[in-house]
Amino acid sequence: MTVTTDRNKSQNPPSRAGGTMPLNGRRSSERGLRTKSRRTGLVAVAALLIVGCGLGFAVMLSQAGHMASVLSMGSAVPKGHVVQRGDLVTQQVAGVGGAIKAADVFRVVGKTAAVDLVAGQILTDAMITADPVPGAGKATVGLSLEPSQVPAAGLEAGDVVSVIAVPGANGGDSEALEAPPVLADDAQVYAVGGTSTEGATVMVTLIVDASDASRIAAYSTSKRVAVIETSASDSGGSQ
Repeated sequence: MTVTTDRNKSQNPPSRAGGTMPLNGRRSSERGLRTKSRRTGLVAVAALLIVGCGLGFAVMLSQAGHMASVLSMGSAVPKGHVVQRGDLVTQQVAGVGGAIKAADVFRVVGKTAAVDLVAGQILTDAMITADPVPGAGKATVGLSLEPSQVPAAGLEAGDVVSVIAVPGANGGDSEALEAPPVLADDAQVYAVGGTSTEGATVMVTLIVDASDASRIAAYSTSKRVAVIETSASDSGGSQ
């Protein structure tokens, strides 16, 4: 008996019902979708980087366009120093509000430093004053004070104080304790060194009436002064 074999059927198995795509074809399609998704994400990231770099560059150009030549200190000077041309240098800066322009150097030379200035510090109008220190009819006097002779909260430049005489180490009569002599009213604190909270000597420089300066200095050298912080309207007391 002869057996006939259908070669076409054995070599070409029938496709799945409903025309379903072969498994290897579906996998290829999924890989293609994943690759396309990754490429899209990379393109988006690259676009964001380009935009960010562009904005940063624009900001740099904007700041560079607003650079200005301003005055700064070439060396440190203390408060009360009369500023000289040799104290000043110029810097190119941007974004410093109130900085004095280099072209306005004539406004600075001859003025008095209102605060301690350090090397490299950019100058503003608030840092200098046209008023000499001390002014007419005034004098500066230094006090060396123990912690008990100064307010525990401390003092700072600009504070207003009264200076009183206190008994010496041997004590004093009750009258001196009840009504200590006032050596100066409305004295202005010019500078302070040290703090009473550290338990060390506090160095205080005051601006006082020139007529009171020598008396205060004499009491100070005898360690017989104390200061009381007040306000300018609280002046009063007996001499």
